[in-house]
Order: sequence, then C-alpha cells, then structure tokens
Amino acid sequence: MQALQRLKNRITWQRVPIDELLIRQPAREAATATAYAVVFILAAVLTGLLIRWRPIPLLGSASFIYDFWYAIVFKILLLLTVPLIWYYRQGYTLSDLAPGWKWTPRSVAVLALAFLAGLSLNLLQGRLNLVLEGAATYPAGERAVRLAAGVLLPFFIAGFPEELVFRGILQTRLEKVGGRVAAIAISLLLFTAWHIPTRYLLAQGVEGTAGDLTSVILGTGVPVLIVGLIFALLWDRYRSLPPLIAAHWGVDVLPAIISFLGIDY
Repeated sequence: MQALQRLKNRITWQRVPIDELLIRQPAREAATATAYAVVFILAAVLTGLLIRWRPIPLLGSASFIYDFWYAIVFKILLLLTVPLIWYYRQGYTLSDLAPGWKWTPRSVAVLALAFLAGLSLNLLQGRLNLVLEGAATYPAGERAVRLAAGVLLPFFIAGFPEELVFRGILQTRLEKVGGRVAAIAISLLLFTAWHIPTRYLLAQGVEGTAGDLTSVILGTGVPVLIVGLIFALLWDRYRSLPPLIAAHWGVDVLPAIISFLGIDY
C-alpha cells in the first residue's frame, strides 16, 4: 500500500499546488475565461470569412495564418491585447503566472532548450530544406526582413498569447473550481476547437483541405490536441509558463519562415 501511495504521489505531484496560486475570484474568472474562449471560436469563423472575402497577406505570406485579419486582429488584438488588459484589470501581473521564476543562466538555458525542442518537431520533418531553398530566391535585405518576421511574429501570435490564455488563465481557473482533470479536458477541447473553423474555410496542405472536415481534423485537430495535451500536462505539473511559451514559439517558427518566403506547403 505504501508503494502504491508513493507512486500516486509521484504521478499527481505539482510543483505549485493550485491553492498556492493567486486567484482572486475563481468562479467568476473561470466563467469569464471560458466564455471568452467560446467567443474566440466564433471569432475564428468570422476571421476565416473575412480572409476569404478580402485577404491581406503580410509581406505576401503564403499562409492565411500571417494574413492581417488572422495575425493582427484575431491573434494580437483578440488573443493577446484584450486578455492582457482583462488580466491586469483583475489586479494580476505576469509574474503571477510564473511562480518562483528567476532570470538566471540556468533559466535562460532552460528556455533555449525548450525553444529548440519545439523547433525540432519541424526540423525532423525536413522543413529546413524548404527554408534554405526559399531564402535563396530573395536579395539579402528582403531575405533578412522575411526571416525576422518568421522568427518574431510567432511569439506574439502563438507562443505568448496561446499559453497565456489557455494554460495560464483558463486552465488554472478551471482547476481551481473543478479540479485538475476537468480543467485539462475543457481547456484542451476549447484550445483545439478554435483552430478548426479557419482551417475548414481556408486550409490547403498539411493542415487539411478547405471544405473537407475529415482532413482538417486529421491535419490540424489531432496534432493540436496532442501538442496541447503535452503543454497542459506540463503546466499542471510544473507551473512554469516561460518554457512552455518558448517551446510553443519554437514549434511555429519554421512554418512561419516558410510562409514568409512565399512557399505554400
């Protein structure tokens, strides 16, 4: 019995238990965050329709993800700016999402390793060759701009806002009111769901084919579900948001660079 209890304790261990995290009004904040996540799914539908009606690709990007409507309005405005304003108005700071985090050489190394771990998911699929081939077609100055956009923009439209909202804010508050399993399940379902409408309306390639729900679920839904589950479990156990942001950022960098080099894949 003692061995089983030790095993259970090891499996369910959390670096920072939920009761030690600052959450001022758990039920109200959980309801607000959940409602906003549902609204965000509806916003995804509208975003997809806007892009179909009047696309505005940033730097001529080949992917709708780096269209003005998607990147600037849908992600930076609705998933980054609005939630940050709400979060600060509740009296929180970003340090509340990184309990015990300190900027040390070790923590910087952890961030670098997390970023490289995310990056490796696409390196293993041979996408670096697409970058090298595409980059060679641009003059040096324009190449530098496109590479910089591909590296930096995923931080602001994916790594930071998605981890902030779906792990740091939503999952945490759902855990406070409904427990760990429910928090992971609900936040993961909502995280996966908002990816589907734009892909169903616009995707061509590895993320599925527009109008073909099965291909979108297999190309987008399943990979997002798997990666989202890994991030949700890591947040549940370690409560360390910066490495999750770095890893998520790394996952999206190569596809972003490829898109800004005008390659549709």
